[in-house]
Order: sequence, then structure tokens, then C-alpha cells
Amino acid sequence: MLNRTRYLIFVIITCLTLSASKPRRAVELKVMSFNIRHGLNTADESNLRDILKIIKDYSPDLIALQAVDSLVDNGKVQFQLRQIAVQTGMHYAYGVADQSENGSQGVGILSAWQFEKTQTINLPHTPGADSKVLLCGLIKPARHVTLRFCNSRLEYASVFDRALQAAYINQMLVNSIQPVLLGMDMGARPNEQPYFSFRQKWQDAAQGSQFGTWNEGLPGDRFDYIFALLNNKVRIKSYKVIRNYPKVSDHYPILATIEFW
Repeated sequence: MLNRTRYLIFVIITCLTLSASKPRRAVELKVMSFNIRHGLNTADESNLRDILKIIKDYSPDLIALQAVDSLVDNGKVQFQLRQIAVQTGMHYAYGVADQSENGSQGVGILSAWQFEKTQTINLPHTPGADSKVLLCGLIKPARHVTLRFCNSRLEYASVFDRALQAAYINQMLVNSIQPVLLGMDMGARPNEQPYFSFRQKWQDAAQGSQFGTWNEGLPGDRFDYIFALLNNKVRIKSYKVIRNYPKVSDHYPILATIEFW
């Protein structure tokens, strides 16, 4: 009986050792970030159909959308994020940055997985500047990976506000236990002050790309970003500026494939 017990203990320890030494399989995620210009294309017509086509063409797992509206028109609420979520079958969360009698505008996140928790954080700004928010959702794309997916659009009119908000976002997320993916319309180029908050602890998915993301600016103007927090094993597999649809918005959507362990 004693020998049998010892044998069972040996088998259990061996199994646990083998299980512990087996490397975890990487979780691969396709992440998109896109300023949708309040649901209007460059001709000020609805761009939702084209946005849906882009999403279906590239099949991202996570999407950060900036400049999203929920408006009241003739007594009906036209909630752009909900329309996109219904058409794509994705889960969504909406962060209201500014509200008026005609509705609201803000940022949205979409996920192939249900959000376990969401949080909207007001960003600091100087008196008179527009309100801005950081929206985060907690998701579990695999049994061994739980991560934060966040989104923000920083102030356009003030360099000081952009820098202040970028520093605040970094401060809020940099000590996260979970991996963090951050989509953002920063409104700033990589050589400008707001970007500097993300140079040390974050990996820029574009990795020095010279392709612009704002199609009304100078060639190479990059205002849109996908960052991965370097607090876990993470690797950027690919990055793309989607330029097939130049009139859908004044920003190009960006897409990154990212691995976690």
C-alpha cells in the first residue's frame, strides 16, 4: 500500500512538473484604431457602411473608435457605436466625453469577447478646453490572459492639454498588473511632447513607420497610435495603415497584430 501511494505521488509530481515546464501558447490579437469623424466621410455623408466594410475586410478582434456620436434626430437616437456592434456581432462600450441637448460624443471600444468590466476616466484639461476621457475594458481572450483594452482621443486645440492628458493616461495605466493595449488619436506626431510619455514603458506598434494616418496633413503626419504596455511578454507581429478608403474619414484606420504570453 505504501509503495502504491509513493508511486501515485511520483506520478502527480511528474505531471505537475511537465505541465509547469510546458511553454504557454501565445495569444494573437488583431487590434484596430480609427477616428471615424463623427460618422461622416470627407463629403459630410454617412460613413458607417464603409466603416463596416473595413471591419469585415480586416476582421479585427479589438477596435478603438474615436469621434463617435450618439445623436438625437427627429426624436430618434442614432447611436453609431451600437449600429456598428450590431452589424459586426461584437461587444461594445461607450465613453461619453461631451454631452449636449442633441446627444453626446466620445470614444468607443469593440471586442470579440465580452467585457468583464469597463471604466470611463475623465482626463484633466484647462478651463474652456473640451472634455476628454479614457475608456478601458477588461477582457479575457484566453484562459491564461486577461488584459485591458483602452481608448482615448486627446485635445486637438492645445499642445499643453495634449501633453497633460498623455502624461495622465500613462500614469493611470503604467502600473497595471494586466497587459494593456491602448488605441489613441493623440493629435500629435512622434517627435512632439505628448508622445514622450509613451517612449519608455510602451511599445509603439508602428515601430517608426513613416506612413501618415491623418490624410489632411503633411505626408507622414502620424497622429493615431496603438501602444502595448511592456509589463508582460508582448510582441508586435505586424502593423498596417489602411489607405484603401481615403474618403471614409480624415484619418486612416490602423491595424496591428500583437502576441501575448
